[in-house]
Amino acid sequence: MSDVKTFRGRSLDELLPQIREDLGPEAIVLRRREGLAGGVGGFFQRPYVEVEARGPLPSDAAPEVRNDGATAEGLRTPIVKALVEQASPFADALARADEVMTATAGLYGPQPNAAALDEVAPRADDARLEPPRADEVARVEAPAPPDIIAAPTLPDRPKAAEAAEQRLVASGLSAGLAADVVGEAVAHGLPFAQPRALKKLVRTALARRMPALADLGPDRRVIAVAGAGGSGKTALIARLAAAYAAADHEVVVVALDSRDGGCAAAVELEPLGVSVIAATDAAQATRRLRHREPLVTLVDTPALGAGAARDAAKLAPALRALGCTEVHLALPATISAAAADELAAALAPLGLTHLALTHADETARPGAPVELAIRTRRPLSYVAARDEVVPADPAALAAQLLP
Repeated sequence: MSDVKTFRGRSLDELLPQIREDLGPEAIVLRRREGLAGGVGGFFQRPYVEVEARGPLPSDAAPEVRNDGATAEGLRTPIVKALVEQASPFADALARADEVMTATAGLYGPQPNAAALDEVAPRADDARLEPPRADEVARVEAPAPPDIIAAPTLPDRPKAAEAAEQRLVASGLSAGLAADVVGEAVAHGLPFAQPRALKKLVRTALARRMPALADLGPDRRVIAVAGAGGSGKTALIARLAAAYAAADHEVVVVALDSRDGGCAAAVELEPLGVSVIAATDAAQATRRLRHREPLVTLVDTPALGAGAARDAAKLAPALRALGCTEVHLALPATISAAAADELAAALAPLGLTHLALTHADETARPGAPVELAIRTRRPLSYVAARDEVVPADPAALAAQLLP
């Protein structure tokens, strides 16, 4: 029929308003089919309902029916076929329905030819006729339901997976990240290793997610270190300057708007041959740096906490004027996830490029700063303890979080 339309949606209740809108309140549902669609590899498929419907034909368009016997016989077969199709929840059951109809064709006498059906089809009230008698329908064997193909099941997680996940959470990672990392190790690591190697696989999966310093090259670096009071940013700068000076590289430290005018840093670093320049602003620092091109320039910024977003916005132009190519946020290893997020958001106007882990000797569980680096894709640059600083090593940090 030319006015038959097909509608597809998640449920029949969802489709009925659309059918009424398109075909009118007197629309007739001819067929309904259910199935699954979408997904990846057989997983995550969603159910759908497909409905064929048509609007009523005007009464004056119905041709005269000249063969009452053929009409009666022709009406019965489509109705029975429609009942069988509606009893078939999946598309592949329709073929079985056709077989049933062929086997039971003798119930209703000779089947009508195409011409008889063409004469009967245009009647406006044909789909609203009374259904076949119960004794007739009872003799029609309904098709067997299709075989249900079970979705593939993933292998059971080893007991060590739960222990590894709990340890990562105890080390400061969120439950979501811990579950994701362990799940990756189980799904994509264990097929290539023995179960006893699970802990190593989890460390590897975690280390792969940690961004770290890369492609520094031999060029000059201008590094600003920002952080809250007591975050260890000044100690980090002193350890970095001492390390470069010990390797006979020229290093300059700029104490920008420092409360003590850089005196504390000068006392520690000048005996090592590191120049400490105190400046109240970027212009003064630039004048004092004139004609000097050290390999590394370290800029110690004023202490800025989580409530200093406006001060950070004011400081940002000074760092740009000094040509800072890197802005490292000093995060104590003991900081909580919420506090780390709050501080990073407040100092975002500075254009943070890296995260530096400070006070690393005060805890063995620096999960919160590590997760912030993973989530924001900001590389971990250095790990600073009381007396030393080293470039961040993702493998070493993963082993610390999951010993």
